[in-house]
Amino acid sequence: MKVAFITRHTPSNYGSVLQAYATQRTIERFGHEAVCINYIRTDELPENQTKTLLSVSRWNKNTATRLLYSVTQKPVFDAARKRFDRYRKNMLTLTDECWNTPEELAQNLPKADVYMTGSDQVWNTVGTGVIDPAYFLSFVPDDKKKIAYAGCFGTKTVHDGDRDNIIKWLKRYEHITIREKSGVELAQSLGVHAEQVLDPTFLMSQKDWLGILPKKEKTESYVLVYQLHPNKEFQTYAKEFAKRNKMKLIRVHPYFHHIFKPGKFVFCPPVEEFLWYIKNADYFLTDSFHGTSFAIGLNTQFVDVLPNVYSERNRSILATAGLEDRILMSYDDFKIADTPIDFTAVNQKINAERTRSAEILKKIIEE
Repeated sequence: MKVAFITRHTPSNYGSVLQAYATQRTIERFGHEAVCINYIRTDELPENQTKTLLSVSRWNKNTATRLLYSVTQKPVFDAARKRFDRYRKNMLTLTDECWNTPEELAQNLPKADVYMTGSDQVWNTVGTGVIDPAYFLSFVPDDKKKIAYAGCFGTKTVHDGDRDNIIKWLKRYEHITIREKSGVELAQSLGVHAEQVLDPTFLMSQKDWLGILPKKEKTESYVLVYQLHPNKEFQTYAKEFAKRNKMKLIRVHPYFHHIFKPGKFVFCPPVEEFLWYIKNADYFLTDSFHGTSFAIGLNTQFVDVLPNVYSERNRSILATAGLEDRILMSYDDFKIADTPIDFTAVNQKINAERTRSAEILKKIIEE
């Protein structure tokens, strides 16, 4: 069968690309054809990206701050986008056509046997703070098969103004699976049945991921930082953490203005090299959900700094793996490095959940 899936694959973000890649690879492993619907919202097009992000930024105060933001941030966004365009082209099987609105998708429906919503905050508000019906498969006719794998709301509640539409859209699916426990509970509160499954990146084993890593040797011990959210305390902690452990601090990020933060900066490396840095780190400090996921999957010692927003994602996977103790509770706590993770029990839990989640995905595609 041909499975066309829609997900948040276009942000210049490693997690976005990797979860889409894992979804595609898993469907192909089942013996089916997988294609990622190349949907790029109008407000997320390259020519509109800076304006869209500015509209929800603290820099949207007056003419001077808006001009400063545009002048300084547009080159940053453009540089990352150009690299991630290459990474997506190399890793993903995308539809030949690109759509920018749900209406365009409905008028020219991509051909498939199964239509699937993928993962990565698809049911959360997007750049302009609105719910996008395309990620609920609103463009797919009633008589076509619709499923969701590891859908994510990003929050524990939905806005009252969106509630009726979300219920209507969700009830058109034949099967719904969700990534976080809180998301399953939210769906149930809306009168919709859902099962909890792992993020798509866990559907590929450690051996699978190691198979795409570059063949290069590690030459020094280092602490790796992958930080997505503004947090000066995190930056200070990372610097001191590396100092106390007598290791080099390396910072990886797709946006080059992170060069001004502590650590040797590695700008937007290829996806495979990004994973290499995680796998070979002596310690990994991150506030990213997918950073956390790959630390678990690649068996890297890590510390999780919960972000101020959408931290439920991190908490959920840490609970599944039995690693809630890796959450940093105080920026004065450096002893967390003294208690290494025993990945034996972790791997047993993740392997069991991987098998169960893969079986569920296969079943809902083929039923």
